[in-house]
This record gives sequence, structure tokens and C-alpha cells, in this order.
Amino acid sequence: MKNISFEIFPSNNIKESIDLVKHLEKKNPNFISITCNKNNNFNFIYNLKKKILTKLIPHLICDTIFNVVDKIINFIKIKIFDFIIITGDNVINNSFSFINTIRKLFGFTIRIYSGSYLEEHKTTKNIKKEIMFLYKKKKIGINLFITQFFYNFNIINYYINKIKKTNINKNFILGIFPKKNIKEILFFANKCKIEIPVWFIKNYNLINIKNYYLKNLNNYNFFHFYTFNNINFIEYYLK
Repeated sequence: MKNISFEIFPSNNIKESIDLVKHLEKKNPNFISITCNKNNNFNFIYNLKKKILTKLIPHLICDTIFNVVDKIINFIKIKIFDFIIITGDNVINNSFSFINTIRKLFGFTIRIYSGSYLEEHKTTKNIKKEIMFLYKKKKIGINLFITQFFYNFNIINYYINKIKKTNINKNFILGIFPKKNIKEILFFANKCKIEIPVWFIKNYNLINIKNYYLKNLNNYNFFHFYTFNNINFIEYYLK
């Protein structure tokens, strides 16, 4: 794998988080993203940044434009200029208008990453509209897109081939879900509207998931691992 990155969650135990990130740093990631939980993730990132060298990228949830802009300003003060700006699972606001406003306010002094759904998304009706929405976001200045996780490779290949015409595929990072038990995978798949082939569900415990991914993603160069703050989940893929 040529390029990798990781997602972690904020934790009350900063020492454990520093240890986790320092272990992840051994894999030479391009960056580590910090998911936004119910609380502000600023203090967590601030404390983490003092101890590690890898680029940290905060998630910013589109609750109100005032809150998002205020957070960006605070992060810039501690020399963080990269942000993942997403709608958020429980937020009805569309990220497009937020990103458009943020670009006008900050210009290209910051880099903006955005989420991308390979399948159903609550703000779009079908794959054509999702790709058009992606293209519109690219036009207003998205630097990189990170996908939701997936297991159906027909969908990812179809999606990538469709967006090649827009050149978005050159700024695309594929999300990889950790090796967890099938019940947990089905829970998150249902929550995120991810299609999983029936044969895959039935034979999950018999499949070498690592080989399954590597064989089908041989032509892709950048992967983003959702760690769930558990190093063992991603060591399965990277050892």
C-alpha cells in the first residue's frame, strides 16, 4: 500500500491516545483524522499535537456555520490548516453551502477534505445525483474525498469509473473498515446504508478479508483505515 491514513476517536485518556498515535506513526501515515464526538475535539487535538509529528486533521460537523468557522479559526491558531468538513450523521445541513462559505472566507489558506458515499446518502436520491453533487463540491475547492467503507467491489469500480470523467478520482481515498465480527459490521452497514453481498455475510468467518481487499483493490493507491482506537483492528491489514 503506497499511501495510508487513519481515523481515531477523541479519548479522555490522552496518554493512551498518544501511545496509539505513536504506534500508528510507525506505519508512516500521510495523516491521522480525529473524529468529532458529542463534545468539541479541539482540546484533545491540541494536547495530542504537542506530542506527535504526524499531520492531524480534525473532523468538523456542519451544525452551524458560525460554529464551524469559529473552530477553523481556533485550529489555525495552533497551526492546523487541514479539515474534514462533513454533514454529520444527525445533522440535516448540507455540507456544500458550508464549504462554499468557508472557501470564500479562508480562500486556499486551508485544505478541505470531504466525505463521499459510494451508495445511498440521505441528501441524494441516486448514484447520478451523488456524483453530480461530488463534482459540484470539487468545483468549489475540495482537496481530497474520503469514502465510506464498502465490501461490494462492483459498486466501487462502477463509482470510480464514473467519476474518472470529472478527474475527482485523482483526489480520492478509499475507506477501509477494520476486521470486526460480522454482527458489528452489519450494524454499521445498516447505519451507513452499505450493501454487503449475501455470500460475503454467510462466509465471513471463512474469508481472508485482507486478501479479499488487496486482490480487489490492487489498482488503488490511497487507503484510509477506520481504527475504532484499536491497533489490533488495523494490524490485521498492515502486518
